[in-house]
Amino acid sequence: MTRAHLRALLWRARHVALATVVLGCAHPRARTTLLTGAGLWDAHTHLSWSGAAALDSLVSHGVVAVRDCGGDALQLRAWRDSILAGQRRGPRIYFSGPVLDGPKQNMRHRALVTTPERAAWVVDSLAELGVAFIKTHNAIPPAAFFAVIREARRHHLKVAAHLPRGVPAWTAADSGVGSLEHAAESMLVSPLYANYATGIDGAIAWWRSPAGDSMLQHIALTGVAVTPTLVAYRTFALRASTEEDRLGRQRVLDFLIELTGRMHRAGIVLLAGSDFATPDSLLVPGASIHMEVGLLERSGLSHEEAVAASSTAVAAWLGIR
Repeated sequence: MTRAHLRALLWRARHVALATVVLGCAHPRARTTLLTGAGLWDAHTHLSWSGAAALDSLVSHGVVAVRDCGGDALQLRAWRDSILAGQRRGPRIYFSGPVLDGPKQNMRHRALVTTPERAAWVVDSLAELGVAFIKTHNAIPPAAFFAVIREARRHHLKVAAHLPRGVPAWTAADSGVGSLEHAAESMLVSPLYANYATGIDGAIAWWRSPAGDSMLQHIALTGVAVTPTLVAYRTFALRASTEEDRLGRQRVLDFLIELTGRMHRAGIVLLAGSDFATPDSLLVPGASIHMEVGLLERSGLSHEEAVAASSTAVAAWLGIR
């Protein structure tokens, strides 16, 4: 996303009336369903990639709200407002707008951020646009990533991070990041980023060591949440092209489930998110979060704890009481 594009978004945001509420804030009536315990949240979605059909699918599967982690801010706002006004069927939507990332081939729904100065400007622009939080991805340079956290804090916005390459989970947590997205891409790889291990087998062995146990306890003390998105990795495992590849991916999935249980027992807050994006028969909006809740139970959470990870924990992360 270019500077000119963000300016255009801001201009349009100032000149298109909001249906019922300020962007990113909860509608008063929108809180009652969650607080009575009815319905699930999906803490990691990409509605702009999936399309409007996802809204009806989510509601059909009992999903009452989503934390959208990267999409078209104006489209999401329009959907959100029409849902709150009773003009469209769908869940409540809390969104980050574009993902802050470094250069990649496909920059759809992303804002290019390569320097601390650019990071501050983009976060300021998104805060003015009214997003509910900030989302980063793995190609953003570390210096820019830490600048995002600092600037987001100034605007009282949390950062949900698909960690930058080279930044371990504990470093991001110590720096004040709000949530770590994906047990595979942010947690499993952290010993590699810290040069504590080489290769996936080494990373798994490190996490299973006393050093790994200590680090989980340290991460818990920072208050950061983790969104494991186990069902997304399960989909990746099912798409393996060879039996050898499938077995390797299944072994990693088994470890991610194990690690998620250990995170929970260490006291790390877990958020249940499915990471559905482009239309995908293996990740159906709504059905996928039920699968994620099942995988959280498989990792050792009770049914009530897994449901809380997909309801009250997400609301608390967003500051909804």
